[in-house]
Amino acid sequence: MDNKKLDLLRDSINLLDDKILDLLKERSEIVTKIGEQKNSKINVVDIDREQKVLDRLLHNSKAKYSKDSIVRIWREIFQASTKLQENSNSAINTKRSINSINIYKGGKSSVKGRENIIKLSSNENSYGPSPKVMKVIKKEETLLNAHRYPNIDGSKLREKLASVNSLDPSRIVLGCGSDETLLFAALAFCQDGDDIIHAQHGFEMYSIISKVVGATSKLIKEDENFKINVNSILNEVTPSTKIIYLANPNNPTGTYLARTEIVNLLKELPKNIVVVLDGAYAEYVMQDDYDGGFSLTEEFENIIITRTFSKAFGLAGLRIGWCYASEKVAHILNKVKGPFNTQSISQEMAIIALEDKEYLEKVVNNNHVVKKWFEDELKKLDINVHSSEGNFSFVETSKERVKIISTHLINEGILVRQLDSYGLPNCLRITIGTKVEMEETIKSLKKL
Repeated sequence: MDNKKLDLLRDSINLLDDKILDLLKERSEIVTKIGEQKNSKINVVDIDREQKVLDRLLHNSKAKYSKDSIVRIWREIFQASTKLQENSNSAINTKRSINSINIYKGGKSSVKGRENIIKLSSNENSYGPSPKVMKVIKKEETLLNAHRYPNIDGSKLREKLASVNSLDPSRIVLGCGSDETLLFAALAFCQDGDDIIHAQHGFEMYSIISKVVGATSKLIKEDENFKINVNSILNEVTPSTKIIYLANPNNPTGTYLARTEIVNLLKELPKNIVVVLDGAYAEYVMQDDYDGGFSLTEEFENIIITRTFSKAFGLAGLRIGWCYASEKVAHILNKVKGPFNTQSISQEMAIIALEDKEYLEKVVNNNHVVKKWFEDELKKLDINVHSSEGNFSFVETSKERVKIISTHLINEGILVRQLDSYGLPNCLRITIGTKVEMEETIKSLKKL
């Protein structure tokens, strides 16, 4: 190493840095004048113009820096410029992406003036947890150790999951619901200026998570049956893409990707893009060409499989989920996972739920039978329902009829999910409950 040459190069860098500072000073003065012209603390940001600026800079860039690095630098400049224009340096400020988040509200859970309701709005398991879980949870001694922290990495639950699914326990990461494992991925692999790809009509948390980490959502276009395909995903890939979230099956549309489609996608993608396969409803799928995806982690290092105990296992209130990945990726996810992130009782009940395979099979079979009956009844009422692979039915009609149906059912004490927040104001998602609950729902709909 030639220290003299190195010092000369560093001196050149210092001179360039000083020039950049002078240019930033000049830019900040112009930005401030623009803010004075706008004379408003509201809507000073012009996102469309910023995107055009980014497109121009990326097109003109001759630097060897990666495109996502350039985008990240300029978005930081845009953020600083916004603060100048709003004169908000002395105020508490979030990163800009946080301001545009609509707080997740979930399905309606109560009706004023009604005690007895049929809740078909959140895709819960109406049958509840395994009787074996209920037997243990009712015991007073279950919470005797509530003053102690849980096992820090949930080793017993991870070992049980590994045993049941023929997996490597060291590559399992637990989460407070699978939502948390979805967040782990974004925290680990995304920064400001990156892109996250997800379905146009998919789980709302994907968009929220994207904004939390400062990434931009790129939406996958669907066909007329709300199905996505590999080409529609690849069309959204850019040098800034870091994560692709794919719910399989998808919520709320109930569509799914076959194993061959996922394999083809992984083969076509750059290896630095992480695919997160969200299998919240995997236990309900009956199709022969469907694959939960665990084996794909042996062939592809850039895939994460997430699962939850909130749906088929009936443990939504205990908030317990998990994910599986390659050894390298699992190690990275553990770096962003907080300590003691899952409760002792949640870990214990999840183990018991896994042991009761017979009950899980019963729940899944009941869902399949009742859903088939319910959707046949909907069709008799001239209500258009799409085939769904989850524990819910996906209804498509007019925006006006959605409001009529939803309001009528609420008045009858039956809660379903309007999908305005998913960008589907003309659609409803109806959880498949027990046969009695679905009979009551059909009975109510016949009154319309």
